Amino acid sequence: MSVITSHVMTSWSEIKTLQTDWNPLLEQSDADNIFLTWEWMESWKDTCFADTKLLFIVLKENNKPIAIAPFYIQPYQLLKTLTYQVLRFAGDQGIGSEYSNFIVRKQDSVNLKQQLWQTLLAKQTSSHWDLIWYTNVSSWTTGGQSLITSLQQTPELRLASREVDFANTSLKSLSLSLLPELSKSLRTNIKQTQGYLSKLGEWQVSYCEDPVLLNKSLQQLFELHNLRWQRTGLKGSFQRRPEMATFYQDFTRKALHKGWLRLAELTCDDKTQAVQIGYVYRGQFFALQEGFNPDFQKGTGQVLRYHVMQRCIQEGLTDYDFLGQYTNHKRRWLAKQRNGQHLLIWPNKLKNTLFNFFTIWPTGKYLKPVRLNK
Repeated sequence: MSVITSHVMTSWSEIKTLQTDWNPLLEQSDADNIFLTWEWMESWKDTCFADTKLLFIVLKENNKPIAIAPFYIQPYQLLKTLTYQVLRFAGDQGIGSEYSNFIVRKQDSVNLKQQLWQTLLAKQTSSHWDLIWYTNVSSWTTGGQSLITSLQQTPELRLASREVDFANTSLKSLSLSLLPELSKSLRTNIKQTQGYLSKLGEWQVSYCEDPVLLNKSLQQLFELHNLRWQRTGLKGSFQRRPEMATFYQDFTRKALHKGWLRLAELTCDDKTQAVQIGYVYRGQFFALQEGFNPDFQKGTGQVLRYHVMQRCIQEGLTDYDFLGQYTNHKRRWLAKQRNGQHLLIWPNKLKNTLFNFFTIWPTGKYLKPVRLNK
């Protein structure tokens, strides 16, 4: 009879021994998505949190990993006095990661996820942490449901949840022309903008497929994204979080090699006016970031999205996933709302007594993160 053994890994050198088995385990799991791939995790570790404390829980059978729970430890302070060691999901900050989950053998999903929780509660592990802040769980999916079920079947853990919305456009029933499916105002905007572009000169939508040109295309994305937000008096994501730009520079090379990258540019008279970056994985397109020239023709970004969606349909993809936050803009692109969850989890111990009686979120004014060294 096979014996399942648990392993607590706190060094990257240990975790790297999982590299060969990581993606094959992910691909057969009930939570397979690009944000859980080895490439995504490795780029996050190398570019964003090189010095942070890791805590990966691994279950093995016959020396092969069958379950992985990837965490890092971030200290938080309650009322600027009491310090808590909070487990956060690897890759959850600063890079656009969504859909956190454990990676486990599919046929034993709930049981293996529960075993991972139990390993976190074991004496040799529980001293490392006080709370778990688990974000962006896709609770409408089989994987999200099995994660929450495994939590509910672990009575030693208490749980508070907060709803979070996502947006997704199903492409299955859409025709390649796409325009007739959109609202009248959006159709008109796209047609008029394309007509205006044609009057200005030659314009086209192209995709970066050459590693030599990748950095140039990324710089266009960073510049146009930042410029768009500067015009509103705010800082763009890449200005506020320079580590995000560094992550993109690292991960996009891997994604291009794997065939996942879709970095689209709209150029008019050889000048880039709009850029959109996303990834194709398991038949779905994940839209991450975009940028457009706010001093150029209004609606150029809409035209680019239209052409990217057309390509997605042409490729036979099933979904255009806008990811977090359902907005009116996304609704106009036929997106439907999905409801996921943020989870705050804690074991019963004296230090956590307040959480049994009060709703205290890590995003509120009482419980604040202590800045990590980078």
